[in-house]
Amino acid sequence: MADALTDYLASAKESVPVYSQKELNRFGRALGWERHVDHVAPPEVATYAEGVVAAGGDIHGRLTPVKEFLAFLKKQGLSSHSLAPHVKIPRAATRSAPSAVSLNSEIIRITEDGHATLVAELTDLKGRRGAIAETIGVARADGDISDNAPLEAARELQVKTESRIRELEEMLRRTEVVKPGSNKGGIRIGSQVVLHDVGGAKDTAYTLVDTAEANPTLGKISQDSPLGRAVLGRKKGDEVVVQAPKGDLRYRIVSIGG
Repeated sequence: MADALTDYLASAKESVPVYSQKELNRFGRALGWERHVDHVAPPEVATYAEGVVAAGGDIHGRLTPVKEFLAFLKKQGLSSHSLAPHVKIPRAATRSAPSAVSLNSEIIRITEDGHATLVAELTDLKGRRGAIAETIGVARADGDISDNAPLEAARELQVKTESRIRELEEMLRRTEVVKPGSNKGGIRIGSQVVLHDVGGAKDTAYTLVDTAEANPTLGKISQDSPLGRAVLGRKKGDEVVVQAPKGDLRYRIVSIGG
């Protein structure tokens, strides 16, 4: 699952939003990072989706990234099952999307770069409000609003945009920026780590971050990922073992910065 998600993010034509990545990480944790994607059965996916619907909040925002990821698995031949159709998103979910983030009051600890990324996305979305409103106005003027696909699409985009704006504002309200500091206590969020693949004789650099900031394509790994959990709190020279679909991977911590 972890490898498949990394491939999906790397193949995306546009950067996958932080919120979507967080939901994909949540899905991966729920079904098991170490599992082979072809072993994931339709009933499991349906049960996960039903749980999200039952929890309420931003159902569309939480399930759409999962549905797109599952469609990717089928298209790439990584799964023999058609899992995406089993993610049922109620039509009403696109109309009413109170922030799922607001249901959780825990502090989000992110790096200065991660904070800047959230602020930039929020600024960009707010800047789109005028154009979306104008599109709605033009579509409404075209005639019968009871059967007007452009108007429907523009309104749906407005709902999704405003929902995401609320989520970002709530996330930023709860954000605690992690300042660069000492790593004497071991690897922590914000630590820049160089790991040596004991079996492959290869060094790779990572930054350990909160799930909300994770982006494997940029070398930012979540503290909740298999590798993140393995290195959290560990020190230079330590060796860690990470379970992966292809077998256990062993790494030596070469250096810790940040």
